[in-house]
Amino acid sequence: MNSGLTLFLLVALAGLCLFVAGVYVLVGTGWALIGGAVCLITTAGFIRKGLTSE
Repeated sequence: MNSGLTLFLLVALAGLCLFVAGVYVLVGTGWALIGGAVCLITTAGFIRKGLTSE
């Protein structure tokens, strides 16, 4: 398996987990988790774009 693909999957999965945890909590800490999730999903998007442009 390609290391870039593995990194993409790990970052996207971590972002999804943070988002789900943030929605579950949805108080001060929850909003921070949702912010982290947006950051990780954006990072995964950049990694995906880099993988498809090769």
